[in-house]
Amino acid sequence: MTDIIVALDGVTFHTAKEEGTFSILSKAREKGMIWGIKISDMLYSGDAAKMITALKDEFKLGVMVDVKLHDIPSTMENSITKLVGAGANIVTIHCSSNYRPKNAGLLKYIAGVTALTSFTNLEIKWIYDKTHEEIVRAFSDIALMNNYEYIVGSVKDMTFLQDNPLKKICTGVRPPWYPERHDQVRISSVKDAVRIDADYIVIGRPVTRAERLMEAIERVCKELQ
Repeated sequence: MTDIIVALDGVTFHTAKEEGTFSILSKAREKGMIWGIKISDMLYSGDAAKMITALKDEFKLGVMVDVKLHDIPSTMENSITKLVGAGANIVTIHCSSNYRPKNAGLLKYIAGVTALTSFTNLEIKWIYDKTHEEIVRAFSDIALMNNYEYIVGSVKDMTFLQDNPLKKICTGVRPPWYPERHDQVRISSVKDAVRIDADYIVIGRPVTRAERLMEAIERVCKELQ
């Protein structure tokens, strides 16, 4: 079964709370419609640890912290430990960091990011000197070798990884009723994500920019069936 993660980008914690966004998402979670939320730039709008704890304890949401860490091992270990300690269920890191935690207990929280969905195939070739398929396979091998729990990428990335047992989190997912690409290049439909057995799909603006948040989530849920 494919679960929905709602991406809350470009909004502060205070605004989302005051406008009732968290309350609506909490109700959607209670109904089994979503797994939780993805936060990234929101972390810079206040005390990150307190925000994550509130999302977990007050609103009962699953929390994916999309920080895409890439640093020396000790710094990554410290950062992930603090985020998990605050209540993060998933923490993203770059596969290219080849990070393996000293504390093996952190592995079940780690999601390895392959290639950003904003990259074109030409950019991937220029940056990594490999084709799209080659770099995705190489990064997924690193994630598997290091025993991460999740692998993150576009639906198109995941078509190369059908034999990879890691849980698949698909980004760049767009419902047919939301045609805007914005800064995403490698986008796919909800149905495409279901076909490749994605464990999670991350959807942001198609839902968060809708007039009625709950109705937009319901529309996405219907496409998962």
